[in-house]
Amino acid sequence: MALEKIAGVRAAARDVEPFVAELFVAAGVNRESAEACARALVDASARAYDTHGVRLIPFYMQGLDGGRINKTPTLTVTEKAASAVHIDADDGFGHYASYLAIDEAAKLAEKTGVAVATVGRSTHHGATGVYTRYAATKGFVAIGMTHADAMVVPHGGASAFFGTNPLSFAVPVEGEDPMVLDMATSSIPFNRVGLRRATGQPLPEEVAVDEKGEFTTDANAAVWVAPVGGADYGYKGSGLAGMVDLLCSAFTGMGHGKTMASFNGPDFSKPIQIGHFFIVLSPAVFQALSAFDARITDFLNDLRAQPAKPGQKVYAPSDIEKGEAKKRAVDGIPVDNVTWGALEGYAAKLGVKVPTATADAG
Repeated sequence: MALEKIAGVRAAARDVEPFVAELFVAAGVNRESAEACARALVDASARAYDTHGVRLIPFYMQGLDGGRINKTPTLTVTEKAASAVHIDADDGFGHYASYLAIDEAAKLAEKTGVAVATVGRSTHHGATGVYTRYAATKGFVAIGMTHADAMVVPHGGASAFFGTNPLSFAVPVEGEDPMVLDMATSSIPFNRVGLRRATGQPLPEEVAVDEKGEFTTDANAAVWVAPVGGADYGYKGSGLAGMVDLLCSAFTGMGHGKTMASFNGPDFSKPIQIGHFFIVLSPAVFQALSAFDARITDFLNDLRAQPAKPGQKVYAPSDIEKGEAKKRAVDGIPVDNVTWGALEGYAAKLGVKVPTATADAG
């Protein structure tokens, strides 16, 4: 993972989370939904998933103001089978529904060893890895995914068909934070394009395309992103994106990504109705936890000890984010100037006190 340099401010996560929750509550969101969204966003920012952290707040405010997101949803939990549960999110925050999905699937997995939780009639839920990591902190292994509106050009295509359709995997690790893989099936999430626009930085090669379908490094010219694999091997990303789209649509009753209204509007009045798909496994059902923990530790120690190229290091998934999380626990989470200015504007409008922040050159 390449960490973005962000010129803006830094603020303590413990102060930002209640601030964000109060912004949403002041905007009319019920407290359960507001606190779940704030928790997910700040957790993402605290662990260096900046594209899916607090910078998404203006995006959610648009959905709330326009009516796309239900401010006071009534979530419904339906047990479909001994190891399957479905959450109807009632067009509310996907964060609230996703945390609930993990909780409900974990209850079933304790009995059956493995459980599937689907979520329908939901909205954008931020970083999928937030929820798989949450499951791992409870002692479970988890796989999670969500589909999205068409922003990714299929391999060989000239216009968008897939969403960025992220896929995440998390496993508990004895003595340290869980190992988390959280990746878009596109070369980059489109939120990274937005972040580069805000920070004025160019994009890497072969990750985004312009309106003609040609690769571009200009964040302002980018209209879609490419699948994982780039120009030559994008069929791999396209295949993964299709898998995620089908699991999140066919199993939840939602339409596939191409049928969704654009996340970025201009119409923010109609619900998008996204689906999420989670698999939760209980290691204790398969073998003794001591043996499971030992296998995970051996794997990570062996991987990290592998020879590296000069000036480089072999990392396990989420190692870089774990290191950055330790720094941010001390220095605060970074928020770019554009986003922080927007938050100050919402706070002034809604009568919410802004937490203390310090300038950060990035």
